[in-house]
Order: sequence, then C-alpha cells, then structure tokens
Amino acid sequence: MSNELFNIFSAIGIGLTFLASIAAVIVSIISLRYSNKVAKRSGYLGTITASRDKWSNSLRESSSLYFTQIARICSGQEDNLEEIYNELTRYHFAIVLLLFEQDEEIHNNMSVVRSKVFEIVDQSNIINQQYKKLKESPNATETYIESQEVVVKARQKMYDLRCSILNDYQGRIFNGIRNLLEREWRKQQYEATDMWKEK
Repeated sequence: MSNELFNIFSAIGIGLTFLASIAAVIVSIISLRYSNKVAKRSGYLGTITASRDKWSNSLRESSSLYFTQIARICSGQEDNLEEIYNELTRYHFAIVLLLFEQDEEIHNNMSVVRSKVFEIVDQSNIINQQYKKLKESPNATETYIESQEVVVKARQKMYDLRCSILNDYQGRIFNGIRNLLEREWRKQQYEATDMWKEK
C-alpha cells in the first residue's frame, strides 16, 4: 500500500510539476510576445518622434530666419534689399518644402509677401536710378533728389508695401505656422501617451 500511495503522490507531483512547467512556458511566451510588441512600438514611436522633432525644428528655424528677413525689409533699411529679398526667397521655399497641401494658405500668403518685397526692391532701384541720374548734375542735393515726384512716389509705395506686409500678411503667416507646430505637438503628445492606452 505504501508503494501505491508513493506512486500516486509521485504521479500527482509529476503532474503538478508538468502543469507548472507548461504554465511557466505559456507565461514566458506571453511575456516575450508582449516585450516584442512593446519594443516594436517603442522603436516606432522613437522613429516617428525623432522625425517629427526634426520637421518641427526645421520649420521653426526656417520660419525664424524668414521673419528676420521680413523685419529687415520692413525696418526701412535701404541697403542690400536685393540680398534680403534673395534670403527671404530662400527661407520661403525652405518653409514651403516642409508644408503639406492643406497648408496652401500659408504658402499663398508667403507668395504675396515675396511679390511685395520684390516691388519694394523695384521701387528702391527706381530711387537709386534717380540718384545716379541727378547726382551728375552739379546743383542736385539730396533734399532736391528726395523732393522729385518719382522719388516721393517710390518712397510712398515702399512705405505702403511695408505696412501691408506687416499689417496684412505677417500675422497670418505667423499664426498659420504656429498652428502647424501646435498641431504637430498634439500629435506627438497623442503618440507618446494615448496611443499606448488604445492597444
């Protein structure tokens, strides 16, 4: 009887050990699958976040340089307007390359600003030509040249264009870019927090 009892307890012990081993294997498989899933999501999230950070930083940097050129042009500066226009154009297109189709309004407003800046450069060239033309005359003073109708009209047009850029377009472009960056920030927040809750 003691051998039978020993065999029964041994069989029960072996059965329980077998069940515990199977349970451990199942838990290990589940744990491994979950770890792989977490690692995959973590890698995806890291890649997406890095990409979005790079995009946001590029947009911020290009926008900052773009608005610096607008400030230079609208400050009344007369020197190097063509150079400033070229820099503005460069940053305009750097920003446009970062935009998407739904952001067409920003691009359109930036195009209007660029054409207005081109007109400012054109008016500045008219003034410079007037100076060159009248400086050849021995009696021409700066006050006399500035009082010429062509120069007065060109200066007024430059002033109007600068006011239009500052009052009508700069704020729209700034707000559009700010909204883009805010939208992107919200996407990053969602991916970093809510995305993990869903799955």
